[in-house]
Amino acid sequence: MMLHPWPALEQAARTWPGAEALVFPHQTARRSFAQYHGEALALAGALAARGLGAGDHVALLAENRVEWAVVQMACAALGAVFVPLNTHYRKDDLAYALKQSDAKALICSTQYRSNPYLENVTALRPALPLLGHVFTLEEDYPRLVAEGRDFTPVAPDCDAVAALLYTSGTTGFPKGALLSHRAMMMVATNSALRLGLAAGDRWTSIIPLFHCAGCILNLLGCLSQGAAYVGVPSFDAENMFRIIEAERCTHLSGVPTSYLAMLDHPARSGYDLGSLKAGSCGGADCNPDVLERCAAKFPMPGLSQVYGQTEGGTLFACPQHDDRFRWETAGRALPEYELRIVNPETLDVLAPGEIGEIQARGPMVMEGYYNKPEATAETIIEGGWLRTGDLGYLRDDGRLVIAGGRLRDMIIRGGENIYPAEIENVLQQHEAIAEVAVFGVPDAYYGEIVGAAVKLASPVSASALQALCASRIAKFKVPAVIFTVERFPLTPSGKIRKVELRDWAKAGRMETLA
Repeated sequence: MMLHPWPALEQAARTWPGAEALVFPHQTARRSFAQYHGEALALAGALAARGLGAGDHVALLAENRVEWAVVQMACAALGAVFVPLNTHYRKDDLAYALKQSDAKALICSTQYRSNPYLENVTALRPALPLLGHVFTLEEDYPRLVAEGRDFTPVAPDCDAVAALLYTSGTTGFPKGALLSHRAMMMVATNSALRLGLAAGDRWTSIIPLFHCAGCILNLLGCLSQGAAYVGVPSFDAENMFRIIEAERCTHLSGVPTSYLAMLDHPARSGYDLGSLKAGSCGGADCNPDVLERCAAKFPMPGLSQVYGQTEGGTLFACPQHDDRFRWETAGRALPEYELRIVNPETLDVLAPGEIGEIQARGPMVMEGYYNKPEATAETIIEGGWLRTGDLGYLRDDGRLVIAGGRLRDMIIRGGENIYPAEIENVLQQHEAIAEVAVFGVPDAYYGEIVGAAVKLASPVSASALQALCASRIAKFKVPAVIFTVERFPLTPSGKIRKVELRDWAKAGRMETLA
């Protein structure tokens, strides 16, 4: 296993020089492994000529595009720390990330949609004395690649910090997780093997490249196996069908909301999706029934659930032919990970079947949060265990079941712990429900009561949904209030933001279902 991306790219360029490595149809851009290698080497040389080198922080602010992957690899050749930034960042977010990361250079798109990246950065630069260079992908990048020459890559250090990846930041400003080359390549390679990826396969994904699943699982996973990464700028269900059909994609990555949107799209049957062999779905709200239907109807026989996070990469993944287990569970831990389920208050290890916090340790866990020692100490505890903050339980056979999302999403009603995923899975089975999210609503007597927000596919009453729940789960878990929404607030990777739903409920911004 290659434990550093630059030797991995050198080997790929020798082994499959003419094979496609990067495909971005919206740009009509294609790169073979040899071209990928040559372009990254040239860019690294141009950046080195401007004084950037090992250990320097180089930020990237851009939508999914072919240059994104090249910049990541140029940083690896240079020995620089790669800092990918969220494409949704506006002025304040951007100011924070560029300052907190100590970025010495920024490579950016001039703008993306209505977000004027270059204009914002130009206004911020006087307050960013360390930011010595700003390069645009539209004008500066071609010139840099054209002039790059005579560069010898830095000797690979697998344990050096490769990237500073910012977390989603659901409360306050995000934290920057420091990941080594070893950690990123182990996650990428082991995940790709678990999902059955091989040379010549073609993996597309709805996930932004700035997300850990995009730049590690997808990009580096493809690199490790000699597969092509087929990029899209953003998620649109019908566009995904077009891409899969035209590019004969073999693998697909998404989140529950994207799979549900594609499954229910009326145009799906008009496209040939028969090239799909396998795929991955990440998120605490994975519904086994939805995954099973996608596997059958796309068809995509090897669709599997995966589980991971920025601080630890992919922790669990199901082999693509793990029968029913790949929908109901997130599979077994990847090689060299140790996993345990603990009581989050006492840290006592729990028996199989008992719900608690998922904790992990191993060489793929982050080094820590950049310049945040207190947050690091709270997250990586004695013994090197990573506190994921996610809830789940282990079966007797070692497979992980994601039981209720995040610890902060757990609802405590009059002292009873309630896990939203259990209720969501029941509600999702009603034919009138297109999407659902369950969360806690403040209550003067119980502290919290169960609330549900639903996006309807057809009319239904609140009492009918509550009756369905009452027939399947304990009375105290039945949603006391059900709201309707036209759309859900989503993270950039397509996951429902329950914190925002709670705020909407408090502010009376959602209509109550009669």
